[in-house]
Amino acid sequence: MKRLLFFTVLLCSPVLADDLPVVWLEAGKEHEINVSETYEKRWELRYEHRVLSSGAIGPRTIIRTPPMNPGLRIQAVWLIDDVPVRNAIIASPDPFEDRKEWLDKHPIALYDPEKTTADLFEEQEIPFQSLRSFADIETIERAVIVVGQDVDFEREKGLAELLFQKAAKGGSVLIAAPMGDIPLDYPPAIYSLTLSAEAKYLFPLASSRRGVFKWALHTKEGQLVLVSTPHTREHLNHMAGGGPSIVDIRFVDPQGGQPATTQPSGRIIIDKGLRFSNVESRWYFKALIEQLSGE
Repeated sequence: MKRLLFFTVLLCSPVLADDLPVVWLEAGKEHEINVSETYEKRWELRYEHRVLSSGAIGPRTIIRTPPMNPGLRIQAVWLIDDVPVRNAIIASPDPFEDRKEWLDKHPIALYDPEKTTADLFEEQEIPFQSLRSFADIETIERAVIVVGQDVDFEREKGLAELLFQKAAKGGSVLIAAPMGDIPLDYPPAIYSLTLSAEAKYLFPLASSRRGVFKWALHTKEGQLVLVSTPHTREHLNHMAGGGPSIVDIRFVDPQGGQPATTQPSGRIIIDKGLRFSNVESRWYFKALIEQLSGE
């Protein structure tokens, strides 16, 4: 499909079941569409049989999305001259409909040595327990351990080993936008890796996210490490359903000696692109925490 539009909001290459690319739009805001040419055509943003917004395609086009209560999202369709060209997920900027009840049920413990994530959580009113040291991480029993953005695992010596040990004992870990390589081979954990090009099993709308990184297992100085490298734009354009750049590491009981056929005792999710920067990432973060909490 010829690309006609460049959205200032997040434009996503992968497709849903109906083969339309997906764009996330924040409810209650204006979103500008920049086009390379002037098209004498009409556009509509339609939800079921309702037209939410409409206008003429031009060099500067504004989509106005209706406001929504917290915790709501809908899938609309963007049409040009009555031809569907985009799926549009319109979502409230706040994914937490009942913030206190949800966060009481899904406690979060944040290790943020680069100080890149705590301020974002505070702005979004996401309560968290602050983890300032490895000793603090060792004390966590129920909360999902979130490792903040831009942590360099080669500089944070021992962090990967500690997180793997926590997951091997039944803990849950979410690593957001890590820097560099991540060491993997720490006994006594028995783990299986899912190197994901897409993660629909994690989040039904995850296939709308841009997969701009790929993961690979390398041996480095005799040690197994997880390495991510950027896709080229040309590669992205030819990917069939790219999805998020995710690694899902599931653990079984290290005492059992055999891979488990039931729910693993612990789990680590690593997402190279998770940066909490827009409405899509906030909703995606919520879904990942729910998955790690066993929902």
